[in-house]
Amino acid sequence: MSIMGGDPMNQPLAKIFSLFSVAFLFAVAPVDAQDTRYGGILTLANRSDPPAGFDSMRTSSIALHHVGGAIFGAGNLVMRCRENSYDVCPYLATHWTANREYTEWIFAIRTDVYWHDGVQFTAEDVKFWFDLVFFGAEANGNIRAPAYFATELGDIDTVQLLEHNRVKLTFKQRNPYLAEILANPRFKIAHPKHLMEPLIRNGNVSVSPLDVGLVGIGPFSVSSYRKGSLIRLERNDRYFEVDGQARRLPYLDGIDYVIMPDPFAMDIAFRTGRLDGGARGQGHYLSAERIEGYVRDLGNDVYFAEMDGGNFRLAFNVLREGPWQDSRVRRAIALWIDKPAAVSSALGGYGWTTPELGPAHLPVLRYFINWPKIDREPLAYRRERARALIAEAGYANGFTMDHLVRGLNPVTGEFLKAQLAGLGVDLNLRVVDEGEWNRARVSLDYDSQQGSLTPSPIPEGTISVYGRYSKNPDAYAKHEDAKVDELYFALRNAASIEQRIRLWREIEEYLFHEMTYIIPIAEAIYVVPYRSYVKGLAVPIEDAHTHTDFATVWLEEKT
Repeated sequence: MSIMGGDPMNQPLAKIFSLFSVAFLFAVAPVDAQDTRYGGILTLANRSDPPAGFDSMRTSSIALHHVGGAIFGAGNLVMRCRENSYDVCPYLATHWTANREYTEWIFAIRTDVYWHDGVQFTAEDVKFWFDLVFFGAEANGNIRAPAYFATELGDIDTVQLLEHNRVKLTFKQRNPYLAEILANPRFKIAHPKHLMEPLIRNGNVSVSPLDVGLVGIGPFSVSSYRKGSLIRLERNDRYFEVDGQARRLPYLDGIDYVIMPDPFAMDIAFRTGRLDGGARGQGHYLSAERIEGYVRDLGNDVYFAEMDGGNFRLAFNVLREGPWQDSRVRRAIALWIDKPAAVSSALGGYGWTTPELGPAHLPVLRYFINWPKIDREPLAYRRERARALIAEAGYANGFTMDHLVRGLNPVTGEFLKAQLAGLGVDLNLRVVDEGEWNRARVSLDYDSQQGSLTPSPIPEGTISVYGRYSKNPDAYAKHEDAKVDELYFALRNAASIEQRIRLWREIEEYLFHEMTYIIPIAEAIYVVPYRSYVKGLAVPIEDAHTHTDFATVWLEEKT
């Protein structure tokens, strides 16, 4: 789901959240704990080599985060709970406090966490990470930009070390939902201070986790990495998490991630017994047609993890000259698209759109969802209005607009091209590989782009993808609209759930309707196959970046 929140009765986390019991936090397996067993190697497909040197500050790509959870951990100072991914659990912090104004947050850091090279993880690592996130770095005339998600965490003032292994974050404005935002699994701490700081000081400000040997703090450490072939992980015997019976996690001896860019090669490898689980990511999630083949060949030997995946949308670059700078043109395109047709044509038969609020079998929380209620008139009526608007803007004879398309999944672009042809918009598909995609999606080189939106389960955590481009390079639409900042400022300062819902309605109305910087089209359901002997998998309700540490997974004896 693009935007979700926790229980509507929940206000911001209480002033203090303590580590009450490991059983509450980590007893996750969907079978009796006595049935779990240690050992074995889990073999998974991965969509591609992780980009950006495995640096989570530079990319949200699932090609990194499917592997990164096991190497760098399931969360940050906090994590999305495995029992319910809408709740927040402690992870690297044992507890945290906030002042009355929610401008000061203090986190107490665990003392039993170690980097894979044996060096203890401390509050100094946390301060180093936050400093890189918020301020970047500068040395010898070289500049490292802040993390792409920096504004999502709030307008920082200072990051301070306190005694007793604690860190204090002071913000310039009220920030009541920091813990929920920080639980985003994309915000992995993958930057060991003792390895990176000396290199940065000497001028290598762009140092990445790959440059320092992929030393993490997660349940598995890197044994070997052969680019384009295999990422092999082995059990981290000093990992700090335990299960409900106080037994150390993880259960597995290791994980092999096989680099498989071709989803059909993944299907063959899985169906012939060479994989225990599929890759996560666009193009690799299963369609209805592909699932039929799995079931036909494997029957009860396969099961499918379903997650609400994200919003298929079209986003405009209004900072690039062209007809799309006119809001009437953007509104006409939004009215013209047949959204229900996208589910079968672009999403492989798994998804939902206007006027639904999601499938019954996925218990997504719905009270923040509003976009399906926009443009609900009959298609013929909407298309008549679209023709009138585009003529009024002076483009009755049509125009050409280029569109950035990820080569892993060109079907969505082909759907949009076919749809907009009837309006006279010639969508020039610029299908690119992963390297160009990761560069181009944060550039101003294209008129429009697409993709899926799964940034945060709460609306406050979406500014990095909806906000102004100059402050949010990862933003889908490229705009410099100061009113969006004002709306998000008001949202962060909302004092009740009713105010948050009202303000989020205003933001969606402004972004999707009044200005139409973004056109939400349909919500995808992501389907990933696993062998029936793969047990203990924590499947999030939404956002496939979540629970990719596989610490609770164990392998039943194969029959």
